[in-house]
Amino acid sequence: MKKYILFFAFIILNSCSGDDKIYDNPNALKGRWLWVSSTGGFQGVTPGALNRKEELEFSDTHVSTYTDGQLTQKLKYHIATKKSIFGGNKKMIVIDKEDLTQVSYADRSFIVTASKMTLSEECNDCFISKYKKVK
Repeated sequence: MKKYILFFAFIILNSCSGDDKIYDNPNALKGRWLWVSSTGGFQGVTPGALNRKEELEFSDTHVSTYTDGQLTQKLKYHIATKKSIFGGNKKMIVIDKEDLTQVSYADRSFIVTASKMTLSEECNDCFISKYKKVK
């Protein structure tokens, strides 16, 4: 039994890398991010499954969505600290509602490392999406 515990501890410790520092500074969001996958409800989805490439680009004031290289949405946003459904208070991306052309847009909490970003929609049974930094 000890062998298995040591093996799993070894795997976990070796999976850590030097770029895993978590940033909650809104400046860490800035730049372009390639969508890797989303999970939520009873399903997951990837760009390959949808046969498309999606990227997000954060500036100081706007988040732009690109689908297959074409700008498909540009929304004004700000960062606010709010109570999270995942527990505690978290910094969240809040879209200015007057820019929306759709019915609703859930606030998203975020986790950013040097090369990865996770956006979690702050609602029950919503999506958690993973991105990697575009160089």
